[in-house]
Parts: sequence; structure tokens; C-alpha cells
Amino acid sequence: MINFVSNLPRDLWTGGFSAMNAAAFSVISNFQPTHYVGPLNPPGVLWEKAVSKGRRLAGLQGSFFFFSQRRLACIAKQFESHCRADACLDFFHGFTPWILTKPKRPYMAWSDCTFQDYISIYCRQEEFEPHDLQRIAETEAAWLQNADRILFTSEWGARRAITHYGLKPTKIATVGIFGNIEAPTRDLYDGSRDFVFVSTNFEAKGGREVLSAFRQVRARYSGTTLTIIGDHPSGIRTEPGLTCTGVLRKECEHERQRFQRILGRARALVYPTKCDIAPLLIVEAGYLGCPVITTRRFAIPELVNHARTGLLLDDPSQVDALVQAMCWMLEADEQYLRMRHTVRETALEWHSKAEFDRRLRGSIGEILSTERGLSVQ
Repeated sequence: MINFVSNLPRDLWTGGFSAMNAAAFSVISNFQPTHYVGPLNPPGVLWEKAVSKGRRLAGLQGSFFFFSQRRLACIAKQFESHCRADACLDFFHGFTPWILTKPKRPYMAWSDCTFQDYISIYCRQEEFEPHDLQRIAETEAAWLQNADRILFTSEWGARRAITHYGLKPTKIATVGIFGNIEAPTRDLYDGSRDFVFVSTNFEAKGGREVLSAFRQVRARYSGTTLTIIGDHPSGIRTEPGLTCTGVLRKECEHERQRFQRILGRARALVYPTKCDIAPLLIVEAGYLGCPVITTRRFAIPELVNHARTGLLLDDPSQVDALVQAMCWMLEADEQYLRMRHTVRETALEWHSKAEFDRRLRGSIGEILSTERGLSVQ
């Protein structure tokens, strides 16, 4: 028996981190009896939140209240009461919520990145008290150092954890990611000039720059269109050539099919993200033969081979660079069609569910056989 510990609902597939949570549980429960412990996600302490927000509004630094000692202790208490005592392994989805837990069994955890990287990528560090961030990072480092195995979705995240937290490389493995859509038997692209932008945060993922670049490209190529899936500002829905679908949930069959149709007929995914790790979206687009225009930062170069499966930009916040890349996608017909073939072939070979299953099973199997003399069925 394995305790699968998560702060997310078991069947939530929309969003990269949620999708990988559901995927990992599916893989593990298919080869070992698995008890889902979650979602363990108690609310933040209201007065701590109010004090932190008040300090930041006053121009001072606040605490990172979501991972306060009180809330982390509450999570640890829930973990103790919800786990199966007869389990032989605790598997934690994510790192930081669990750092005050004291597992009585061998344990392993997986995530995209450490808390230290999360703060530097997704937050404005200067808004928080340095000693409070240090408290969380140091506690997380100690908790991970005691883990039997630490899994990352990318080599980029693993290398940084080793450097920042002093983790032993022998305890670390990379399992990668896979797309949570069904790959068609062939590329269904029909020659359209539709670009696609997908996000849950329009500004943070570069939506403003994509919209500006699209307007310039459309001025040169009048048949060019842009579809925005997910978050978008109000007031742009009626712009010529622009379609905003809103959020398309993968848990809903017809919305998932619509998502796949849009990406499948797109000329390219334009994704100049400013804060990310290893976007699942890029792999899903690859299954459909859709290349991506994105950044060279984070773990994205592990997913995109520049000029072969997409275009990597040094600074995708520069609109001129986006315009140039989008125009290349429209103009370089022969190279573009080669790129579609390569991106689909690469995604299906290196980022398939089968590969993910193999890596995850292997890592769990090593711990089970080493710690308890068990084997993966």
C-alpha cells in the first residue's frame, strides 16, 4: 500500500500541476494499491493573511502566510490522521506543503521546483521578509534531505535543487512530463494561419506581447488569426481576427475536444512566458504537430529543440522578436512542414505517457525493493 499525499483534488486535470498530480496517481495506483490522502489544503490563518497584506500595502515586507508555521503544522496534523498506517511508502505530490510532516515510512516527493525557485520565478521576493522566506527554504531543504527519493519533472529543476539545497544527486531522479490529451493518429493541420495563446494568467505568460505582435503580423498578412484560450482581459473579444474561448476544461469532454481541435489546426503556439518551469502545454501541442514560439529560459529547452521543434527566443518580451518568429512560421513553408513532423515525432517518443510511466515506476520500484524487499508488480 502507498499513501499518495496531495493538496489537490484527485480528478482535476486542468492546469499543468493538477494534470501531473492526476497522472502520477493514475500511474501509481495501476501497479500498487494506493490510498489517496487529500486534498490536504486547509485555509490560511486569516489574521496572519491580514497582517501580511497590511504590511505590504503600507510599503513594508510581509510574511509568506500561506506557509506559516501554524498552517504547516495543521497540514502535518491532517497528514497524520488521514494516512494508512499499513502503507509501506508515502508519496508526496509537491514539496513545500509537507515540510513539517514526519513520515513513519520511507517517503519520496516530486515537484517542478523547490520553494526557493518558486519564489524567485512566480513572486516578488522584495515584498516578503527575508527571514520568513529563509525559514521555509531551510525547513524544506532539511525535509528533502531526509527523503528516500526526490523526483523532478526536469533536469533544470533537479540541478538547481542540488545547488541551492545541497541535496545528494544519488537521491534525485527526473521523470519528465507527458501531455494530457489524446494524440491523433496523424497530423490534422489544414493549412490555417491561426496562432494560439493559452494561459491561466494573461500577463505573466506574455499575453500582452502576443496580442501586440499579432496585430503587427495581421497588418502584413490579413488572413492571420489569433485564438486566446483561458485568461484574457475584457474589451478585446471583438477585435478583428481575434477569438477568445475562455477556459477550456479538460475534465469536460467537449471542451477538451475543442482545445485539441484548436491546437491541432494552429500554425503555432505562441507562448512567451515570463514565469514557468516545464509547461505541459508545449508537450500537448507537440502531440498535435503544433510547434511553439517560446523562451529559452527555465526548463523549456528540454522540451523544445530550437529550429527543429519550435523557436526559442532569448527575450520573448520583445515584441519585434515575436513578430519575426511568427512571420517565419508563415513564410518558411518547407522548413515549417518539416518542423511539424519533427515536433510530433519527438513529443510522442520522448514525452509519452509510456515513458513517464516507465520512469516513475522505476523510481518507486527502487525504493520499495531497497527499503522493504518489495517489487513493483
